[in-house]
Amino acid sequence: MTALLLVGAGHAHLHVVQRTDELAAAGYRVHLLAPRHFDYSGVASAIAAGALSSGVGRINVRELAGVHGVEFHEGTLESIDPETRIAVTSEGAHLSYDVLSLNIGSVVDPCGMRVHPAVLRVKPLSGLTDLDVRLRESARHSGATVTVVGGGATGLELASHLAVRRDIVQVRLVESGPVVGADLPIGARRRIGRLLAARGVDVRTGCVVREINQRQLVCSDGTAMPHDVAVLATGLAAPPLLAELGLGNENGVPVRATLQHVDRDEIYALGDCARFLPGPLPRIGVHGVRQGPVLQRSLLARLRGEPLPVYDPPRRALSILDLGDGVALAVRGRWWWYGSGPLRLKRFIDRRWLRTYREGGPTPRPE
Repeated sequence: MTALLLVGAGHAHLHVVQRTDELAAAGYRVHLLAPRHFDYSGVASAIAAGALSSGVGRINVRELAGVHGVEFHEGTLESIDPETRIAVTSEGAHLSYDVLSLNIGSVVDPCGMRVHPAVLRVKPLSGLTDLDVRLRESARHSGATVTVVGGGATGLELASHLAVRRDIVQVRLVESGPVVGADLPIGARRRIGRLLAARGVDVRTGCVVREINQRQLVCSDGTAMPHDVAVLATGLAAPPLLAELGLGNENGVPVRATLQHVDRDEIYALGDCARFLPGPLPRIGVHGVRQGPVLQRSLLARLRGEPLPVYDPPRRALSILDLGDGVALAVRGRWWWYGSGPLRLKRFIDRRWLRTYREGGPTPRPE
C-alpha cells in the first residue's frame, strides 16, 4: 500500500476524502491530519457578524473521514522530515508517508503593521469566531464602535454587515489605497460606495496603518482612530509554517502546473497555501474547489505510471459578496449584478456545496 497523508481539510482535500474508495482500490492507504471541524469561508463574514448561526458553515471532518474509511488524526502539522518522509503532528504523533499533500489555507498578512493580539483576524477563520461575542460585550453599556482594516472583498462584506447591526453605533473601514474594492469593476465599486454611505460607514482611504492596538488605530501620519473592536482584513499570505518547514515562503509552496512541489514530486500543495508557478492565482475558494479533481486524477495516474494532469485555472470566476440586509454583489470579469438575486444565488451555491459533505451526495460542479 502507498501511504498518502493529506494535511489540512481545505476544499481540495474534502473532495479527495469523499473519493477514498477509488484511491484505496488503486493501492493507497489514506490518512488525514486536520482540525475536527472545517469552517466554510463562503459564509464566514455573515456568521462573524451574527447574521447567520455559527453552525451554518461547519463540516464535521472527523465524521466525514470515518464515513469514507480515512484514518483521521486530529491536530495540525508541527514538523516534517522530507528525507525520511515522516510528519510530526501537534499531538506528538509520527506519521510516515509516501505522498504528502498540503491544503492548509492562508493567514492575514499584517503588511508591516504592529498588531495587538486582541485584534481579530479574518484568516484563519477561527480568528473570527469571537467577533459576535466581542460586539455584544462592547455594546452592553453603549453601542460599539468597530474598525475594519482592509478594503478588499472580506473587509467590504464585514463593514456592510456590521453597519446594519443595531448594537453598533459606528463602523469605520480603513484602506491604505486610494479606493476600497479596487479589484471590482468601476460600476460595482461605485454601487458599493453608495451602499456604505447610505449605511453610515466611515470610509477612510489613503491611510497607511502603523499600529492597531486594543482601543485605537494609528496611521503613519499620526492620525489616531478609537474603537471598541478592530478586525484585520488585509491581504492574505501562506501560513508561516511553510517557511519553517523549508517548503516555501509567505507566497506559498512553489508548485508546477501538476500541483507538485517544484523540487519534490511526492509533495503536492493546493489552494491558498500554494504558489502556482505558471502564473499567480488570487486566494479565492474556486481554485481549491477546482484543484480537488486534478489532485484525485494525479494520485491515480502516478500509481498507474500515466502522465500527470495539470491544473488549468479558469479565466474568470464568479465571486459573490454578501453585503448584509438581504443584498449581495455578484462579479464575473467586467459583469456585475447587485441586489437580492445575487444573494439568493449565493445561498443556493453555498447550501449545495455544504450539503455534499454533510450528506455524501454527488459533488456539485464548481462555480
